[in-house]
Order: sequence, then structure tokens, then C-alpha cells
Amino acid sequence: MEASVYRQHTAPSELYGQILDFLHRYESHRQTEPSRLRAMIEDEETGSRVGNLTVVNAIQCIGRHEPINGTTIAEKIGLSRAGVTKIGTRLVREGLVKRERMRHNRKEIYYRLTPAGREVFDTHCELHEREEERFRTFLGGYSGEQLAFVGEFLRHAGAEFERQQLFAEKVR
Repeated sequence: MEASVYRQHTAPSELYGQILDFLHRYESHRQTEPSRLRAMIEDEETGSRVGNLTVVNAIQCIGRHEPINGTTIAEKIGLSRAGVTKIGTRLVREGLVKRERMRHNRKEIYYRLTPAGREVFDTHCELHEREEERFRTFLGGYSGEQLAFVGEFLRHAGAEFERQQLFAEKVR
């Protein structure tokens, strides 16, 4: 991008509005991910097997870490253990994952992807690779200095969000 496009002074309230607008657009974009993934793996006979982002995240987590137990899935994707059990039951019913017990630990249940689950996992990885490539192309229009500033801003903003979350949890 040309430096002349940027104004030297932007009011904080204007920046705040731009950030809110960006976050809303990003949230809307993220909500379309299951349908974009669905379009990539639609099975004409059985219909779609991907329902929402939580299901997709569970499949991603299992695919990256299999065999993996429910407690670890819950920690990695931020769900309750009961939520993982519910999603696990659905994914087993839909033929995307299988449950198994390890020889050394017959008590604990582990999850693995089935071939159909592996297809969803691989397709989701492909979708993310495409998105990352589009993003890299988009960023190619900015200088190293501009990208460094954006990176610094995002690190500080992330730390501030975390600080506010910790504060809110203490107040509760």
C-alpha cells in the first residue's frame, strides 16, 4: 500500500470503531467456515457431516493429536468434559471418529479419526492453507515496517484483552 493513503493522525474513537467493524466482519467470516468446509466435502448421498465450528475444532484437535482423550480435547479447545462427550458421541454416530481404549489404560477413552473424519480433517487443513495464502497475498501490499507495527499492535491488544479477562474473573 502507498504511504500516502494513510493519514498521520487518526482519532482513538475512529480506530475503536474500525476495530469493532473488523471484529464483526471477522466473526461473520468465521461463521461461514463450516459452510465453506461443507461445500468442499459435501456427500450427495449422506449430506453434510460438519455442523459448526466446535465440531470442526474437535475434529482438528483429534486429527492433530490422536489418539487423544476427552480431557485433553476439552483443555485444547476450551470445552467442558461433558461438551466433549456430547460432541464425541455425535462424531462417532456420524462415522467421523471412533472411540477406543488403550491396552495400558482400559478405563480411559481415546478418540481417533475414521477415514471419513480424516477427509474432513484434511479438507479443513486445505481450507486453512488457502485462507493463509490469500492472507499472505493481502499482506504483500504492506511494507515490513507496517507489518511490524501491526504485529506489535496485535500483541499488545491480545495482552490487554487477557488482562481485562483476568480482571473480570477476579471481580466475579
